Amino acid sequence: MDRWKFGIDNDMLVKLVLMGKKTATSYLYDENDLPVVGEESIICFNDNSNACMIKTLDFKIMKFKDMTCEFAEMEGEGDLSLDYWKKVHYKYFKDLNNDFNEESLIIFEMFSVIKKFN
Repeated sequence: MDRWKFGIDNDMLVKLVLMGKKTATSYLYDENDLPVVGEESIICFNDNSNACMIKTLDFKIMKFKDMTCEFAEMEGEGDLSLDYWKKVHYKYFKDLNNDFNEESLIIFEMFSVIKKFN
């Protein structure tokens, strides 16, 4: 089973997941690493301890510019607005890939927590 962390502000985002405020995440598109609906994985804290087990419910492949208010709200971050989401994620994705732009593909993954640890 995969164990993973969020790319930035991991412990803060894990807490949002545990509170039920964050039910989705997004990341750069990689045709060789697509999510699988029904797959389970473990999200870890910064210290590598297990935080929770999640199950992938669905995912969308879309251009960054096509992100919606509804999807941004599911990410549970900041003020839950699309503007906030775009500002934070554009900078993060651009830092990962200098060629990133509004037309670049991202994966938006929706999940549910099926087990909390500790």
